[in-house]
Amino acid sequence: MASSNSIPSPIKLEPPGPRKIVDEEKAKGFIKFWTEQLLDYRQKVQGAASSSETNGVILCDRIRLSDKTYTAEAAQVIASFLKDPFEGGTPLAHGIVEADLSDMIASRKTEEGLQVLQTICDAFVDSQLVDVDLSDNAIGEQGIGACKTVLNKRTLERLALCNNGLSCETMGQVADILTNDEDGTGCIATNLTKIHFYNNMSGEDGCKEFARILEKSTKLVDIRFSSTRAGRDGSDIVASALDASLAEGHNPNLEKLDLCDNVFTNKASCEALFRALGGTKHLTYLDLRDCDLEDEGVKKVCHALFESDSILEYLNLSGNDVQKRGAKHIADYLRDCGGKLKVLRLEDNELTSKGVESIAAAFHSSEDGHSIEEIQMNNCLIGAIGARAIIDAFGPGGKDMPNLKKILLNGNSFTEDIVGELEVAFDDRLGDLDDNDSDGDADDDLSDEDEDEEDEEEEEDADGAVDDLADAMDKSLVV
Repeated sequence: MASSNSIPSPIKLEPPGPRKIVDEEKAKGFIKFWTEQLLDYRQKVQGAASSSETNGVILCDRIRLSDKTYTAEAAQVIASFLKDPFEGGTPLAHGIVEADLSDMIASRKTEEGLQVLQTICDAFVDSQLVDVDLSDNAIGEQGIGACKTVLNKRTLERLALCNNGLSCETMGQVADILTNDEDGTGCIATNLTKIHFYNNMSGEDGCKEFARILEKSTKLVDIRFSSTRAGRDGSDIVASALDASLAEGHNPNLEKLDLCDNVFTNKASCEALFRALGGTKHLTYLDLRDCDLEDEGVKKVCHALFESDSILEYLNLSGNDVQKRGAKHIADYLRDCGGKLKVLRLEDNELTSKGVESIAAAFHSSEDGHSIEEIQMNNCLIGAIGARAIIDAFGPGGKDMPNLKKILLNGNSFTEDIVGELEVAFDDRLGDLDDNDSDGDADDDLSDEDEDEEDEEEEEDADGAVDDLADAMDKSLVV
């Protein structure tokens, strides 16, 4: 008889077919389809192990109801299927630990949408959920109440609430649930390893609520707090909370950090952000797109990453008004610490060909070829000089970037001849160039820039010396 090690893994339930409105009749069709899958799986389990070993075997541990719109009647059919004993055994919901409940109520009126959410969520009242995704559902204050059954799980480790239209008040409700410790046994936030808030409208006050969650979190590996209308003051709050959390030794295994579309222009938020980055040890993914960093901010980000023990695989600094001086700092990071980087995204900056030359040269620093897989430099004022620098960095047959799979250079200024050279060098790795400016005049002003470059570098050095002196004076003050 086969050992229990040969028992196949539990299956994942997903509704078949394309996106559609699911009424009661269609939901019954899903139940029939799932029942066939589950019975087939149970037969395989019975064939792989003895009857004693199959007692209590979980048939399904994951469910995805996303990308469909359910009526209230359909939700009731599905909830009953999950809650009721299955074929004489335990309810399926008891074994489910991962529930993707995103995008279930599109086009439904508010009252029905809330009813659908509550009906589905309440089906998991006896589940030990670990992973819950409620993204892409229009959730207001009432919506949080409708979803409380799945949000209020002490077993919860991973939570996503993206594109839900969360207001500051709703964020407050979420924070209350996640930080509640009335019985003194610890709160849900303490066990979270992943928390995603994206494309909400919680504003500055929502940042305060997110800071409450961070304050209680100790095990986070994956943080996403982006496009929430944080503004400068809200971004200060988030950066300070993150800095304080890491300084206290919380979340030491942080691997992914997405703070896209926050505004790090205030000195306090910048310094807190840089300290936080410098304090990471395992960060592999960093997204700071559209954060108003400019050259000086990018310089300090790269310096913080250099000081940290982290080895990035993904870095996004797009949309930060990075010019050639900032590009040099990115190049320095690539040369000194970026040998493991797989994805570099720098689109919507003003790198110019001079900045791209610096970055391209940094890829030559790896003797065995760089590990880079994707380079994105759309809309970066690149011309022929920059294009040829990238081609040169790629090397004959791609020997210096042997892992490169994709290079995106749309929205720059390449003549037909340069486009031809790029196509020959990169072949199908090269993305579309449908927004290319074929006039090829992006490099026309570079000679004027060269004359000013030395003066700019001297000014930057002087500014840096002033900053160092100011910091030293601040540290020497006795209050």
